[in-house]
Amino acid sequence: MANLVNSLSKAASSLARFRGPGRRNICGRALSLGFLAVAVPAAADPTQRSAPSLEHVLQSNDLTVLADVKHGVRDRIAFFSSPALFETIARSRVRHIAIEMPRVLGRQAMGIETEADVEAFAEDVLRTDHWHFVDPDHPDESSSATQHRVAFALGRQVLLAKRYGINPIFYDFNNPLGGFTTYKDPVYRCLANLDDMAWLRIGLDGKVTKAQRDAAIMRERLSHDDELAAYIEREVRAKGGGKLVVIPGYAHATMPGGISDRIAERLHAEATVVAIFKDRAEDRTFHAFLWEQSRMLSIDLSRPPHYYYTIGNDSLRRVEAPGRYVALDASRERDTPAICYQLAHSN
Repeated sequence: MANLVNSLSKAASSLARFRGPGRRNICGRALSLGFLAVAVPAAADPTQRSAPSLEHVLQSNDLTVLADVKHGVRDRIAFFSSPALFETIARSRVRHIAIEMPRVLGRQAMGIETEADVEAFAEDVLRTDHWHFVDPDHPDESSSATQHRVAFALGRQVLLAKRYGINPIFYDFNNPLGGFTTYKDPVYRCLANLDDMAWLRIGLDGKVTKAQRDAAIMRERLSHDDELAAYIEREVRAKGGGKLVVIPGYAHATMPGGISDRIAERLHAEATVVAIFKDRAEDRTFHAFLWEQSRMLSIDLSRPPHYYYTIGNDSLRRVEAPGRYVALDASRERDTPAICYQLAHSN
């Protein structure tokens, strides 16, 4: 969210152009804002008995990254906004929690003091009709129910952070394109520099696919993770430093040069990444999901997390087969629209 590749997927699918704010798809099927794990073996793994608890990981590390493996899933929404998690974080002497929430919503949420305020915040978010949340496990569910669930959870995270004396940091951009003034992804740069007349004159609506646009948006957002990390660093240092927990989308957490790497460099602390699953079924199918996402977005997801945590049975285990991730680097398999080749040649 913020913590919205925010993410962002992190993927702003409703955009028809690369200009204008558009509606924000905060929780989508893409990794993001996204936006971890190997399949569970058929036989029980004896190493699981000696694996530490999630609380032990939080206590033992100055920088812990709880990666949301797929935005919008209700079990994870409930977990990330639960008193049990915040109590564990507080007991581990964590001083800051960075939430993938647009900063404008974060500023509004800081007025929350009671459960009634959380409900009022959620209703206000729905009333503005500016933010768009999706539950990938229930795509046909009533939109208002999904919107309320996510908005309420965001507000509840703020309330719990205040109750437990944790400094909340809202670090995500305020619109699907982040308000970028410089472009790093070559396909995004190509399409973003085409004005409306060019789209009409060349007839790009039929030549540039929605998948190409969405993938370019995601890659561009991911490429700006250092800006998000810089913001988090400033907020942490302004409040006296100390231990930090970050809750980003999975791609942000594990990609080389992603938010985990950037924050670790800035705070001079090693990042420990924990992939958060709702149950064993999601765990078992996630490697295939990563393969699909890496190809769809042309990104590098070949680096595994350090741990896998499953909400359903409150279990944590270490990564035992990192070699399986080697095939998840699709960063060189970019789908570039023909118009971008033509423009590059003409220039």
